[in-house]
Amino acid sequence: MRPVRSISLLAISLAMGLVVSCSKPAEKTASKPAESPAGATGSTAAADVLKALTPEQQAAVRALIRDELVANPDILLEAQRSFESRQARAQNERVAAAFQTLKRDHAQFSFGPANAKITVIEFFDYKCGFCHAAQGWVANLMATRKDIRFIFKELPILSENSTLAARAAIAAHNQGKYLDMHNALMTARGDLNQEQIFEIASSVGLNLDRLKADMAKPQVDATIAGMREQATNLSIGGTPGFIINGKLVAGFDQEQLENALATAGVDISNPPPAKPDKKG
Repeated sequence: MRPVRSISLLAISLAMGLVVSCSKPAEKTASKPAESPAGATGSTAAADVLKALTPEQQAAVRALIRDELVANPDILLEAQRSFESRQARAQNERVAAAFQTLKRDHAQFSFGPANAKITVIEFFDYKCGFCHAAQGWVANLMATRKDIRFIFKELPILSENSTLAARAAIAAHNQGKYLDMHNALMTARGDLNQEQIFEIASSVGLNLDRLKADMAKPQVDATIAGMREQATNLSIGGTPGFIINGKLVAGFDQEQLENALATAGVDISNPPPAKPDKKG
């Protein structure tokens, strides 16, 4: 038999592989199986090694895995954190790679200089409480930072009223009132049903007959579908989602957003020396 210590190490390795695969089930593929466990990684390698053991050894390994996890449950937390870190890193890489394409998208609503050194992209839903909370921060930046370009991406995911509000905002663009309608919807209270949306549209000076006709146009559906596809490709499944010069900030975390702005356009791999704190 193998020494207990060797089986314990194998058990821990197997446990880590199994934990990761439970968090994200492996996709089925038709690829050729690896020729040896040494060439595989993650749960595939763990499964290959387990199959190579005798039934008695497999039972011993499973018992050791259970005992190890019961004695040290932090292993599960470490595995989960490691998995989430890898997922976030991969997502950020996709966002950074897609940033220039997102900036050039013509079916979007942008404000500020086209040659701005900083671009802030926001995916949002008009029914999202966190998006409403972020509105003050966004509006203040738009009023005070003339060196930033702002791009708004409609991502109605919470309800039918979310989609209705998005359609109204997009249609308002045809009357030159997108930003007025966007701001009014983002600061409105209530359910944002059709009656309320049209009241808001009237309050910002929109022609309601034209708005209703424009809301029914297929181009509006195409715009929403395109922005949803962009969010899906970037694994942005919630709102708000901010992208600042290619860096993703999920949710409304003002400190993270401010940090992303501060480092936008700066080589963060070689940051400048930290300035000493000023005490009053």
